[in-house]
Amino acid sequence: MRASSTRLERSRSRWVGSLIVLIVVTVPAVVYLRHLTGRGTRLAAGRAPLLGPSAITIAPGLHLLGRLEPAAAYVVETSEGLVLVDSGLQGDASLLKSQLATLGLDWRRVRAVLLTHAHGDHCGGAEHLHAVLGAKVYAGQGDAAVLRAGEPREAFFSNFSMPNNNPHPTAVDVELKGGESIVFGDVRFLALATPGHTPGSICYMMEQAGLRALFAGDVISMLHGDKESRSPLGRPLGTYSAYLPPRYRGDARMYLSSLRELRLLPVTDLVLPGHPRSEIEPQSPCLSQQRWGELLDQGIRDMETLLARFEADGANFLDGNSKRLLPDLYYLGDFKSAAVYGFFASSKFFLVDAPGGPGLKKFVKARLDQLGLKPAEPTAILLTSCGAEATAGLKELVEKGPAQVVASSSGLQSIRESCPDGTVILPTEELPNRGWFQVTPVPLRGRGLGPTAYLLSWAGKTVLFSGRIPIRVKAETWAELFSDISKSKEATADFLISVNRLGELKPDLWLPAVATDSRNANLYDREWEDIIADNYRAGHSIMSSPR
Repeated sequence: MRASSTRLERSRSRWVGSLIVLIVVTVPAVVYLRHLTGRGTRLAAGRAPLLGPSAITIAPGLHLLGRLEPAAAYVVETSEGLVLVDSGLQGDASLLKSQLATLGLDWRRVRAVLLTHAHGDHCGGAEHLHAVLGAKVYAGQGDAAVLRAGEPREAFFSNFSMPNNNPHPTAVDVELKGGESIVFGDVRFLALATPGHTPGSICYMMEQAGLRALFAGDVISMLHGDKESRSPLGRPLGTYSAYLPPRYRGDARMYLSSLRELRLLPVTDLVLPGHPRSEIEPQSPCLSQQRWGELLDQGIRDMETLLARFEADGANFLDGNSKRLLPDLYYLGDFKSAAVYGFFASSKFFLVDAPGGPGLKKFVKARLDQLGLKPAEPTAILLTSCGAEATAGLKELVEKGPAQVVASSSGLQSIRESCPDGTVILPTEELPNRGWFQVTPVPLRGRGLGPTAYLLSWAGKTVLFSGRIPIRVKAETWAELFSDISKSKEATADFLISVNRLGELKPDLWLPAVATDSRNANLYDREWEDIIADNYRAGHSIMSSPR
């Protein structure tokens, strides 16, 4: 599924060589723009076009289809018909067709679709155009297999929640390795292999009558954005995928190599990104050489930093696969959608939570074996909640073993009722006195029964185990939070108090009961502050909502 670095080097030599031919007769884009009259859009003399949300003419025969939600596509008029770069989200290409119509173009003249990558907002309409018109579909070799299969879902929608959209198989007629020259009459496209956002990401360099344009897909997803944004999603490049687990198909090392290759090139007359729409201000596709360098240099620095962190701290993705996070501290994987953590201290084994119900004990044994560790009975189980989500497997763990249970004082009665007689149950405030390991229990409230977090000092790091406070705010997690804490203003207020308490902490690793998007356990820069801020906003939004 991944393009190799060797393949990237081979493709580089091909497309850099071909590029020399393309740049010989370059005419600055502004020369074209002095006399441009688009269908329905007249551009002022001497001014660059602005890539906003509408369908516009950028240059003679080159148009933006800007209302495809959320990505854009481009159409190029050639002497052999229309060529699309990307095809929008809709499986029937309905929005794309209407955008073409506003430009006075007949969608039935589409001859080819050049896909920049396999994400659904860029490739959704390609199969329809292929099936109805026989339009030839081009795609990067690293994405061809998932396009043809129409799965897995995360290959098409990454970690974005798009419940009303489903992927489908797309025929790929031509697999591109990079370096290929694609000619349609008087227009030539050079395929540039730029893996990293996805394994098969392709940029297309177009040359038409001396005008050079780079269709960047999501390698360069937008031209505005805060290059110093704390979140990768706020930056102009599509590097967010490199921060995600491998199942989302981003790759920091590939991305870094691709950005370094692009940095060697002179800026083209037009740089056309995959997401030009801006709610703040329209974007000009005419970049100075300085801005081109700044754009790529920031991405290069980001990827170098990310790779250095992976090397130093590990890519500790909570992705269902058991792994060592720190010496003697392990993520055992997910059991029935809940994360299970275990660690060894003072020659004893400890578990955090007992989720999932019957089968948990067998799961823990199997995962310890996978990690090359001897089977161990837990000395104690630290509960982040006294509710069913954290205790469904508790009885199985304690009825035939010596495990003690650590729980919030407010939920002790519930735990006593669910455990066999004789089970030793400790209130969380007594845990530090046992001397097993250095820990600070953090009592919480507002969501669930007896919520508690545990702050451990471990191998020079600060590790936070938590239940369902805080959350990574997404559509589905927000909906669950709303259901839990909107029943009363007191519950919402208690949640906000808990978030405030957690905001005073500075964890290096955050190990939640549910690992949303399988994200990295490691926290860097201001990520924890951003998580806390998101939870504040969510809580205040719920507080102000009608009851």
